[in-house]
Amino acid sequence: MRYGFEPLTVGYDWEMAVVKDTGENLDEKEADSLADELRARVPWAATGTDLELIESRLGPFGRFGDLVDRSERFDGHLRTALAGRGWSLLRSGTRPFEREPIGSHIHVGTVRDWDAAARAQNGMAAFVAPFVALSANSPVYRGRSGRYKSYRVASFAEYCSLPQTIASPGATQPTWGTDVCLKLAISATVELRVCDGATSTRLMCELVALAAGVMHHAAEHGDGRPPSDEAYADLMLNRWRAARHGLAASFRVGGEDVPARTVLTGMLEVAQDGMKRIHAGVDDLRVVREMIEKRQTQADFQLAVFENEGRDPYRFTRALANVQRDGRAFERYLRTAPPLADAPADDPAADLLADIGVETPFTVLLRGTPMAPAVLDRVLAGYVRGGEVIEGRTRLGVRTYTRAGLA
Repeated sequence: MRYGFEPLTVGYDWEMAVVKDTGENLDEKEADSLADELRARVPWAATGTDLELIESRLGPFGRFGDLVDRSERFDGHLRTALAGRGWSLLRSGTRPFEREPIGSHIHVGTVRDWDAAARAQNGMAAFVAPFVALSANSPVYRGRSGRYKSYRVASFAEYCSLPQTIASPGATQPTWGTDVCLKLAISATVELRVCDGATSTRLMCELVALAAGVMHHAAEHGDGRPPSDEAYADLMLNRWRAARHGLAASFRVGGEDVPARTVLTGMLEVAQDGMKRIHAGVDDLRVVREMIEKRQTQADFQLAVFENEGRDPYRFTRALANVQRDGRAFERYLRTAPPLADAPADDPAADLLADIGVETPFTVLLRGTPMAPAVLDRVLAGYVRGGEVIEGRTRLGVRTYTRAGLA
């Protein structure tokens, strides 16, 4: 057996928003002050900031138990520091009405060579959509709601988590900003960037363990060959459906639509060998397994609070921060939440047509669709030939599209 990761280690960069008792976000100076205090209290946590977010940077760990223990200890120190200042955590994939999306980035190491890292990156492309579905936690974004359970992923995390490309080991360079990044030239890890900021410490640790198991499988069993154009289009479709419906989505697999929970159950199976190497198993994924069974996500938890607060984003922000004073609030919600029904298998081409207004730029349409640029070109050309859409150009030559009924 070849070892892509030796030894198998895990860690994370977990971004968290903090709000004051007024509901306002911290500014950068306040975030720096809080991070300085936490580094003094718990230097092993290497707490930093990302703009005005607090970022917990834990790892590397070779044992799941150590990851859980340190994460829970850090959570206690963080909450103590916040209580002393009258501030609260807002663990989410977004701040609902302003500023950038918020992510949880998982690092898996130790990778020794570029071929192994590229195998892991390429192999992980098939698992991006399941991780989007599991981590969906941004259903309210810049004042918008109702269309996606992960607006962060739907917006490509504002160019901080771009759809995965396929790497050729002999003709690729270190990257940043894609769903899965090779970090061998910087550190001995491969980074999964697609997950929304997590609500729960336990869930964060479970996602890390699952990512390690799946990435180990991808590195060990990947053949390095790129997927066909059709298979790649399905991967992008699944990413979009996961952002839209979370665990209630259906995924296109082998030309057929299957429930996301079926794909996730299979993912748990292939992750087992890798998880054993960090002394974890499927039984440790108790939150993940209940989420899959009920098709409930952190986004559904947020939406329940959002509806209760009259869909007002300001009231919602205050209420969510208050609810999250209980670090296990999501797990408590999950125990009593009913199973959700499977969502329909959406057609992105029809969705695309609804997004075309008057002189809508090609780049705007590209950001709102799962289609690769070449596929989007063909779909738009078909709409133009059919008379449903009119193509134009700006003075700088940028393509624009107008729905015929609006011209």
